[in-house]
Amino acid sequence: MGLMSRPTVSTAALVLRAWSCGETSAVVSLLTRDHGYVKVIAKAARGPRSRLRPLIEPGRLVNVEFSLDPSRELQFLRGGEVDLDPLAEGATLERSAFLLGALELVDRCRPQVVAGSPGEDGGASADLFEVCGRFVRMLSSRTCSRPDLLFFAFEWEMLARHGIAPDLSACVACGKERAELDGSVLRFHSPEGGIVCGPCALADRGNGGQALTSEALGHLLDMETMGLGLAEGPALSRPTRRELGALLHRFLGYHLPGYRLPAALDLLRAGKDGNA
Repeated sequence: MGLMSRPTVSTAALVLRAWSCGETSAVVSLLTRDHGYVKVIAKAARGPRSRLRPLIEPGRLVNVEFSLDPSRELQFLRGGEVDLDPLAEGATLERSAFLLGALELVDRCRPQVVAGSPGEDGGASADLFEVCGRFVRMLSSRTCSRPDLLFFAFEWEMLARHGIAPDLSACVACGKERAELDGSVLRFHSPEGGIVCGPCALADRGNGGQALTSEALGHLLDMETMGLGLAEGPALSRPTRRELGALLHRFLGYHLPGYRLPAALDLLRAGKDGNA
């Protein structure tokens, strides 16, 4: 009796991470359109002539074939082709850092999707893949003039898909609508999950949240309504960029399990501070 061959599937995927295994092989984490998060082993993929080598570079959008055995932690990568290499041309340190930061964010804080069970969470995994794919394509576009704001919008999209995006519609403490708070000093309160008005911030005293400028609030509102449609236009001022980064970083750290500041962004920040 012959051995039954393992079932093989084909799907679009984003390469999140790859690390060495043995002398020439690699283990690769993929976010796939049809099967969520999948780990594969790519035999001899680090060899100079391997046809799998182009498929294991983090950040690439690929179409891949792999075995699909729900009883296995690692599937076998069979083949495929590259759809988009975002760092092929026009790459900068800033774009590379934001790309690697997004990959780390997805790899560490992804919504749990079971490989081989697309029926359980197929819609969620496909939606997350589409968001990630759009981010990569927009970041790699020559028309993307605000990669920093695009990355912040991507962080917002991740929060939204976990159901924990900040509430900007009203003071999260007293419930007053934002329109009623015009002229009031607003603060951003990560533990409470959104904006708080001045009186509520004072009542909370030492834990009244972070100061929120009108410029930063405007960008947050744009993220809420436009999502990733923020890739064009003038660059953020350095103070606003720092403010938005700090606000989202603290919110992510408080509400998103497994989150930590992506190492690539930490290096980028260090490099900018060193050139200041």
